[in-house]
Amino acid sequence: MEVKKFAILGDPVDHSLSPTIHQVAYEVLGLHWQYSRIRVNEQQLSKFLSEEISAYTGFSLTMPLKDELVRIAHERGWQLDEAAVLLGCANTLVRHDDGRIIVANTDLVGAKKALEVLPTSITSVAILGSGATARTLSLAALQVFSELESITVFSRRSEPSRLIASLVEQTNAAVKFEWLPMEAAADFGGADLTVNTLPSTVSKTVEVDLSFSKSFVFDVTYDGGEDSPASQWPLENRVDGRTMLVYQAVEQLRLFGAFSEGDRKVTEEEVASAMFAAIL
Repeated sequence: MEVKKFAILGDPVDHSLSPTIHQVAYEVLGLHWQYSRIRVNEQQLSKFLSEEISAYTGFSLTMPLKDELVRIAHERGWQLDEAAVLLGCANTLVRHDDGRIIVANTDLVGAKKALEVLPTSITSVAILGSGATARTLSLAALQVFSELESITVFSRRSEPSRLIASLVEQTNAAVKFEWLPMEAAADFGGADLTVNTLPSTVSKTVEVDLSFSKSFVFDVTYDGGEDSPASQWPLENRVDGRTMLVYQAVEQLRLFGAFSEGDRKVTEEEVASAMFAAIL
């Protein structure tokens, strides 16, 4: 059986759980594949892909490379999936044997899977941060919550939030979009769902207002401790960020060909369960 190589690219990347969950998936599927971490920053990505892509079948990409990957894909004429085009960011690259290179956003699949455990009656969403992950969660909320009325984004600068405003306008113009400075999160009245996309080193310094009625929190970083905004909510009202991590990876496995080349008797849910068990 062919030994295929994959890696996650990012800067920083040492903290990533992706090698753990991908290797577990390969073992469950009976694949002798390899998955590693490689530190690559935005300035290095284009050169790295030019020099190294032929040695790998695929890459996962984390911050801060998701926007840059889409820019490179446009520049080189690589195929982009619908989510990557709509969001302007991508976290997956697949090199096919015939030379085709596909760039995709599987974060949206993972985000929607995570949000689907929440009540469909959610009408207001507050998002901490305005980068690529915040855009992805905004679109996921727009697609999952049919009664959504408002999205409020809190960030240091208003400029990046304009991309989210445009996304809301394109997807559902009836939803009210508002940007507020980060310090306003302390007393804006709260939302049915608060989503934290900030690094834990930043989010622990942010105070977040809670709704008077029952509300939920989704900490995308999955590594927030007692100092994280999520700690203000009861455990039963928190969405585990590892849900998004695992299910975006399951979608990557599909794009990488793992389910077609691996043991056909193993289901995707069995693979997902093994991945969750590896990072609990």
